[in-house]
Amino acid sequence: MAQLNEQLARGTSGPNAAQRAYWEGEGLQLWTLEGERWEEMLRPFGVAMLDAAGLLPGERVLDVGCGWGGPTLAAAERVAPDGLVVGVDLSPSMLAVARQRAAASGIDNVELLDGDAQVHPFATDAFDVVISRFGTMFFENPAEAFANLARALRLGGRLASLCWQEPLKTEWAAVSIGAAAPHVGLPDFGPPGAPGPFALADGDRLRAVVQAGGFGDVRLQAVTRPQRVGDDVDDVIGFITSLPETVQMFAGKPESKVAAAVDAVRAAITPYAGPEGVTMDATAWLVTAGR
Repeated sequence: MAQLNEQLARGTSGPNAAQRAYWEGEGLQLWTLEGERWEEMLRPFGVAMLDAAGLLPGERVLDVGCGWGGPTLAAAERVAPDGLVVGVDLSPSMLAVARQRAAASGIDNVELLDGDAQVHPFATDAFDVVISRFGTMFFENPAEAFANLARALRLGGRLASLCWQEPLKTEWAAVSIGAAAPHVGLPDFGPPGAPGPFALADGDRLRAVVQAGGFGDVRLQAVTRPQRVGDDVDDVIGFITSLPETVQMFAGKPESKVAAAVDAVRAAITPYAGPEGVTMDATAWLVTAGR
């Protein structure tokens, strides 16, 4: 995670240049390899977010950090036939996949925008709802970003967003780290609040930056959902050992220690395997707020 945060901290110029570089570089490569798995794992959280957003036919929706467009397309179905969903992402390559998926789905009330939601000049009062499925944790200045999103919302509009809680609140991460740590030590998750998956894990900070952006009635709900992590234990081991955090944890360690860590993780994961695959829980913050 320290390596990830270092990459996110580096950039050329302008707000979030490092994030754009990451999601066109290593982040894109990782998502290309495991994106289908992640989409399946994140889908239950996306449903919870859309339910909380209470989308209505005819509404205009902004999806922040839309990636491959899963929530964008799901939201578009809910606001059809006359509503519109605009998905924004700073990775052109991720958006290319989203466009392919939109075309294949036949859903035509979608627009996909290459832009940085922290600073993009959205029209004022342009949207009824802003949603984001794990897309707001990567902003260099989250208060500025939420302020920009608030300006894009009409008066009376609403926000529904998901952010990860601390990694040990995700069962497959907690179990894996707990099993591996005696052999290779703990992963370095980097400085608290640095742009990355857990930047808004602190609920107090999350509430503060949303309020600082101009939103009111900010509510945080801990949402726990099952995640199908893989087909079987071997599949999950391959996934976990490919993650940047695991690579960092294993780096420079003796092969015997790494092998022992992998064996320990395998033993710890095995009880969660069943006929439908390996299923474990994860917990996120569901943030709702009004304009």
